[in-house]
Amino acid sequence: MPKYPIIKLTKLSPLHIGTGKENYDFSASELQSDTLSSALAALRAQNGNVGDLKKFLDSFTLSSAFPYYGNHYFLPKMQGKINVKVKETEEQLVRKDLKKVKYIELPLWKELIAGKSVTISKNQLKGTFLSCEEMEVEMSKPSVHQRVSVPREGDGDAEPFYFEWNFYNEGSGLYVLVDCEPSVFEEIKHLFEQLGETGLGTDKNVGGGKFEIAEDDEILEFPDTAQANAQMLLSLYLPKDEDELKRLNLTGSKFDIVLRGGYMAGSIEDTLRHLRKRSVYMFTTGSVFSTNEHLSGQIVDLQPRWNDSRMHPVYRSGKPFVVPVNLTDYE
Repeated sequence: MPKYPIIKLTKLSPLHIGTGKENYDFSASELQSDTLSSALAALRAQNGNVGDLKKFLDSFTLSSAFPYYGNHYFLPKMQGKINVKVKETEEQLVRKDLKKVKYIELPLWKELIAGKSVTISKNQLKGTFLSCEEMEVEMSKPSVHQRVSVPREGDGDAEPFYFEWNFYNEGSGLYVLVDCEPSVFEEIKHLFEQLGETGLGTDKNVGGGKFEIAEDDEILEFPDTAQANAQMLLSLYLPKDEDELKRLNLTGSKFDIVLRGGYMAGSIEDTLRHLRKRSVYMFTTGSVFSTNEHLSGQIVDLQPRWNDSRMHPVYRSGKPFVVPVNLTDYE
């Protein structure tokens, strides 16, 4: 039975995740694996370990960050139609509600990836969440605030703009699955502790994205799926080469892709942080590939084409965090 340690982010301050565009009135809904691994690598470089960042990134694989409250853990819904029935309700009446689901609580999720059908009550559906019981807790809530941009040079008028924060309720937060050797995990955990002090996302200088790490080391167990006929992503993924892409059997798979880019905000050089990284497309969390072959992914350098002696590699990890799934009659 596969087991993975988790990093549990607690006491999260308001969080804004950039979308890669210059629009602050909307925060990205997910904190992705490549953002987290790059933030850890940037912290490692700031600690003076700059010579082996690619080797460091290759020593572990992170999932994207998923929500929890208390001891209730949620994982992303697999792409495609999920095998869920709602008691005493006609399918066409709840089809839209099921399409809205983004996260499924762990026990139900385990049943679904094993190819089983799940029957629930309508009260278990709450917005983008499907839980094991009726949810009485709202884990997080977005809030848009008006702010003012003041020109740095003192010329020109101040311009108002809107900024969206995501507020986490007490007992709720995000967690990340980690796949690595025990010795590497200790360094990962220490870097996450540092990351909690510096913050995640936008506006870290005013307290955004601060968090603490849960003291207890928790493990999540995943079921053995001996009859697995596919693999599901719990992270972003960039295939290593054309041969690996062909092995995914995309015609029999369910997937989505996302363009990853943005600014060099994590650079150790302040004057380079306004530069845009090159962009790359990756497969998203929840994508399901109809293959049992090993997927390795790759780490890419998105360094901008900029003639500056201080320019350095800008690594982005596309290593996949995958779990085997058995999806029968997959649509």
